Amino acid sequence: AESSKWNCLQKFILLEAEDHFCNKRYERAKESYDDAIMFSRQHKFINDEAIACELAGYFLFEVGETASSIDYIIQAHEKYHKWGAIGKASVIFQYFQSISTVKLPVGIEPPVSREFSSGNRNSSMTTLKARQKAQT
Repeated sequence: AESSKWNCLQKFILLEAEDHFCNKRYERAKESYDDAIMFSRQHKFINDEAIACELAGYFLFEVGETASSIDYIIQAHEKYHKWGAIGKASVIFQYFQSISTVKLPVGIEPPVSREFSSGNRNSSMTTLKARQKAQT
């Protein structure tokens, strides 16, 4: 662990942020979330950066800093999108819209592919089964 500290430091700092949040040490929590985001970005762990931004957004929303929370939610959305986690980006958007009266800027909701939208789930499963059957 010592030889690859850079590989997991952002995860450790994110856990510290969550601990600070749970124990109502809000200033320290904010600093730790920002540090986790910074280290994730610095070492190009886009997945960890997305998670840290998401959790920071939830934290700020919970402590009443709604305007700041939106910035982090937007960052999380962008990072999940860049990482390829389109479904997660969509879930974040939908969750935030359900708990907040503040609207996210236009263009933030990710385009959900037809294949994975809830209305076409059965047809995409049928297509997948047909492809598998054709291969056998």
